[in-house]
Amino acid sequence: MRRFILYSRIGYTGPFRGSLLDAGRLDTVYQCILTSLFVSHGIRRDVEFHVFLYGKPNPPLHLTVDGRALHDVRIDENTWKDILNKVLSGGAHPGISISKEGIETYTKLLKEKYILSEKGEDIATVTFGDPTFFVGDHVGLPKKFEDSLSKNGAKKISIGHERYLAASALDITNYVLDEKGVI
Repeated sequence: MRRFILYSRIGYTGPFRGSLLDAGRLDTVYQCILTSLFVSHGIRRDVEFHVFLYGKPNPPLHLTVDGRALHDVRIDENTWKDILNKVLSGGAHPGISISKEGIETYTKLLKEKYILSEKGEDIATVTFGDPTFFVGDHVGLPKKFEDSLSKNGAKKISIGHERYLAASALDITNYVLDEKGVI
């Protein structure tokens, strides 16, 4: 099972009006969901996407999209705007869960942790088992959290020397894992 974790500093934690961009950059969340879970005409059933939202009005919030159970979705932004608004308002959607949990609590349970960073070891040289990948939002991972992850065994790996958009980083990581045959 592949896990991707996005740290969203300002993603709204409640219902919103307007666009995903105006809702604390939930557009980044949508784009990461799209690139981590979807392939042409299908959903990756071997992927979980997690986002920890730290925006207003009630942080933190842990939203999980589980590819094994996700259905009744399309890939357009309006569909995901409606779904995200629904679950942030207390509603339900198949394959999506929400809990009142911070990222530090959840990450303690994980064993094989990787921080996507342009300064890490080349991803092509790493052998994976049951990987979890951490990526930051448009600002990046908070330094204090990144340091804590590293102290608790997370390894920095790189998909290249450029600083990629979070969604692009997840897409490239999926490509590399597909090429390596990692499930």
